[in-house]
Amino acid sequence: MTHSNLRVEVHDPYILVGMRGTCLRARYRKQDAPWLVPEEYGEDPEAAIPFSQFRAIAWEVANEAARQLGWVRSCKDLHEAVKRAASVQANDEPSRTVMSPPR
Repeated sequence: MTHSNLRVEVHDPYILVGMRGTCLRARYRKQDAPWLVPEEYGEDPEAAIPFSQFRAIAWEVANEAARQLGWVRSCKDLHEAVKRAASVQANDEPSRTVMSPPR
């Protein structure tokens, strides 16, 4: 299946994904956290693909749209931000000298 069969609409704070010619749909909401929250799904037992496959594709497409809008960041970006924050914190802490007990 190609993504051209999908319809993606943005109505801040929501991203709506639907499959043309079916009742398959998904609605995701942006939040303060760096990921989307699934809010609602619509199933269609007569659709050409299983609902589980649609959900996986809709999630991928919605997250790509959210990244383009700056609503969420990729996992790689999040990991790099955590590393930078840890590095800054480590550089801000005073050095500690560990002394050995006297012999």
